[in-house]
Amino acid sequence: MVGTYGVSPNDRRQRHRARIARRKTSRRRLLALLAVIFALALRLKTYYPGDATVRAASESWAHLMFSRSGYSFGRVYAKRFDRQVRLDAKDGAIATTTKGYTVQGKILDRPSWTEDLSLSVLSEQDERNVGDNCYFYVELDAPIVVLYDDGETYEHNLERDDDEQLLARLRCSYFKGVRKPAAGASIESNAWYLKSEPESGGKVLIMSSVTTLKMLSAYHKTLLNHQNYAEDHGYGSILAVIPQRKLEGRSGKFAKHMSTGVQLLRRQYAMVCHVDMDAWFASWDPLSHYSSDWPQRKSLFFGDTGQVWLNSGLMCARSNEWATSFFERTLNAVHEHEESRDGKVVKVGFKRDQPAVWHVLATEWSSTNGVPYRGNQCSMWSECNPDSNPIECWHWCFWDALQRVPSWEGLHSVNKLSNVHLDSWHNKPQMHRMCLASCRSVLSRINMAICTGLTGFQMCLPKDVDKMSMCDGTGCLAQLRSRGGAWLKHTGHQHWRDRLPSCIPRTGREASKERRNYLALCTNKRN
Repeated sequence: MVGTYGVSPNDRRQRHRARIARRKTSRRRLLALLAVIFALALRLKTYYPGDATVRAASESWAHLMFSRSGYSFGRVYAKRFDRQVRLDAKDGAIATTTKGYTVQGKILDRPSWTEDLSLSVLSEQDERNVGDNCYFYVELDAPIVVLYDDGETYEHNLERDDDEQLLARLRCSYFKGVRKPAAGASIESNAWYLKSEPESGGKVLIMSSVTTLKMLSAYHKTLLNHQNYAEDHGYGSILAVIPQRKLEGRSGKFAKHMSTGVQLLRRQYAMVCHVDMDAWFASWDPLSHYSSDWPQRKSLFFGDTGQVWLNSGLMCARSNEWATSFFERTLNAVHEHEESRDGKVVKVGFKRDQPAVWHVLATEWSSTNGVPYRGNQCSMWSECNPDSNPIECWHWCFWDALQRVPSWEGLHSVNKLSNVHLDSWHNKPQMHRMCLASCRSVLSRINMAICTGLTGFQMCLPKDVDKMSMCDGTGCLAQLRSRGGAWLKHTGHQHWRDRLPSCIPRTGREASKERRNYLALCTNKRN
C-alpha cells in the first residue's frame, strides 16, 4: 500500500527510525564532546605547569625538549621558531615588588677583564692582610649582624643601614660564625667546636656569600638559620663578603665560586657547601644523610631541584685539587673574546654563573666522556649569556649534546660522567628543592593571557607575584612542603616580598614546628 505522497508506511517508519538514530548519534557525539571539553577543562584547571613539565617531557620516551625558541625530539628532529614570546621575571623587572631584592646586585651587561684571577694569589693576599682575625654573629631578636673586622667591630642593621662605605672599609673577606659573646668576653673565644663527620670525609663548612651589605636586608632569619644549623652539627660557618671590585670585572654571581674555591684551597675543611642567601635548612638533618651516598671518586655534589639542569644554589665540594681547579676555571670562564682598541684581548664573561658551571663541566666531559659539546660553536651560544632564564642555552647547547651520549636517560645520567654526583630526588626529605610550579593553573593563565591580549593592561595579572609562576611567597612555601619537604628550601629571591622572610626557622626546634605547619612561624607583616 502506498501513502498519499507515494511513500509507503514502511518507508516512513524506516526514515523515522533513521532520524531518531541520527539524533541519538548526534546527542552521543555532543555528550562525548562535552565530556572531552569538561575533562580537558578540569585537567587545565588542576594542572600547574612549571620546570617539572619540561623535565618530564625531556626524560620521556619521546625525549621531547621544548623552550621558547623551539622544540626537539632527542636526536631525531628539531624545530626552531623565528620569533620568541617572552614573559620574563628578570632582576628588577617585577613592577609590583615592594623591595628590589636581587641576588648579587645589578647584573653587569658585559662582564669583562683581561687577566685571569688566581685563587692561590687571592688566598695569600687575604691571609697576609688579616689572617684569621675575622668573625661575625647575628642578633637573635633584632635584624643586626655584628662584623668583627681584624680588631674593628661594626654593627650592621639589616633594615636601616645601607652603608656601602663600610663595605669599602672592611679588611676581611671571610667572616667566621661565632656565638654572641658574653659581656667582657672576646669574640674569638666564642667559636664552637668543629666535629669530624666520617660520611663527609671530615670537617664540614657551610658558607654563603654577598657582594653588597644591602643584599642582606631580607635575610636576617636566613643568616640565623645557616649559622645555627652549622653550630648544632659542629660544622664551620662563614659569611663571605666579596665586594664587586675584588671580582675585577666579573659578574657578582661569581662571588660564590671565588669564595668556595678559596676555602677549598686552604684545606681547613674536608667538604665545603655553598648555600645561596635565599635558601634555608628546613629538615635539620645532618649533611651525612646525603653525603653517605656520595662516591669518593666524585668531587662535586648537587641536589636535584626538579629542574632540567644542575642548580648552583647548593654546591658541595671535596677539598681536593680538581674541585679547586673547577672553581677557578668557573671564575675565569669566558663567553667570548674581543679585541680592545689597544690590541689587548678582552675576555667577556658570563652574566650568570650557571651557564658557566655547565660550560666548564661539559668542556671536561667532552674530553673524558665523549659528550659532543661544541661550546661557543653552538648555534644558540648567544643565549648562554641571557638577562633572565637560560633555558634556551641549556636546550640547544647542553641538553642537545648530553642526550647524544648513548647512555643518557635523563639528568641523573650525569652520575655516569666524571667528577659530579647528583643526589637522588627519591631521598626523603629531598636534598634541594625550589619553587618551580605555577601557583595558577593552565586554565587561569589562559584566561589572564586572553584578558591581557584584549585589554593590554597588567590588571589581568594577580598583584604582587612573580610573573613567571604566578606565585607569592606563601604559594611557594606550600609547594615546598609537598612530597616529604626538603633539606634545603630555595624559593628564589623574587618571592621574598610578602611575609615569607618571617617564615624561616631559626633553630632546630622551629624547623620541627615548621614541618608540622609550613605557616606556623609566619607573621602577617608585609615588608
